[in-house]
Amino acid sequence: MNFDLSIVIPTCNGLHLLRENLPSIQAAARVHQRETAGLTEIIVVDDGGRDETARVLPSEFPDVYLVTRQRNQGFAITCNVGLKSSRFPLVALLNNDVRVEEDYFLYQTLHFQDPTVFAVTAKVFEWDQPIFATGGKYGRFRRGFWSLYTNYDTSTPEAAEWIEKRQLLSTYAIGGFSTYSREKLEALGGFNELLSPFHWEDVDLSYRGWKRGWEVHYEPRSIAHHRTSATINTHYKKAFVRDAAVRNRLLFHWINLHSPTYIVRHLIMLGVLFVTRLWVLDFRFYRSLFQAMRQLRQVRRLRKLERKSAERTDADLSRLLKRFYRSAPIQIYYNQREVLRKHPEYKDVEV
Repeated sequence: MNFDLSIVIPTCNGLHLLRENLPSIQAAARVHQRETAGLTEIIVVDDGGRDETARVLPSEFPDVYLVTRQRNQGFAITCNVGLKSSRFPLVALLNNDVRVEEDYFLYQTLHFQDPTVFAVTAKVFEWDQPIFATGGKYGRFRRGFWSLYTNYDTSTPEAAEWIEKRQLLSTYAIGGFSTYSREKLEALGGFNELLSPFHWEDVDLSYRGWKRGWEVHYEPRSIAHHRTSATINTHYKKAFVRDAAVRNRLLFHWINLHSPTYIVRHLIMLGVLFVTRLWVLDFRFYRSLFQAMRQLRQVRRLRKLERKSAERTDADLSRLLKRFYRSAPIQIYYNQREVLRKHPEYKDVEV
């Protein structure tokens, strides 16, 4: 097994975050290299930033390879640029606002000894509080859409064997703290750039991987600390972020849903939303809907490609995930208050 690892970090006006977090990433890369004998490289892709990243980073972090882009185009396109600039068979993606533990990469890359693994996602805590932020993603198809906002974690003695055998599944790998098989990334064509600048691109990527017959795993021993939305909230208005999320959620479903019953359920709920959003004066929904509809030509092209390449149906994936949720020793968390109630030991975690 080749453990050579490329670490790709997209950034935009984030020099202060890179200065804060790159040392932990470099330390984790050294641990990975020492324990696996694999080579590592760190690539920072500056997505049209206007701060001093391009001038300062090479002098302060000479071992980091910097790629600069003239125009800001968002997470998906920037990650694809980083992928094309990388050299190694494993590719880790990290947000610039993420600090990692020293064995972060080591625990993730071990999963790729299984050739069916496409991606591995991490356990993440809030930056300055001992609060579980995200872990394994619990997903289910309900009310015409995939619901993917719920996390799960493991804490029982029974879970130790599942963790050791690397059997924990995740509906998707979060783009800001996950590692991928480069070969499979390239087979998928990387992130779907139609979903720029952000939101749902990592869901789309994992979902397409699942339907190709691969797996997405959760590794709770791989731990990161995240300043939630430190970049998005600084550079984009809340209305723009919300509109992008709704638009891309629609595009994701239109491209990737192929099972007839799932399509019908989605269209029925879309019709319900079209009527009820007017009652509550949610005009932004219609703006996002019409923005998505303007991409229908691209949607048809991508939909045809994904349907032709799929090894699993939507229903197959739903059944697979349901079997895992029923059998695995996991705890599902719907919000942070519930996390602390069910998982009080997180109060004592060092951050």
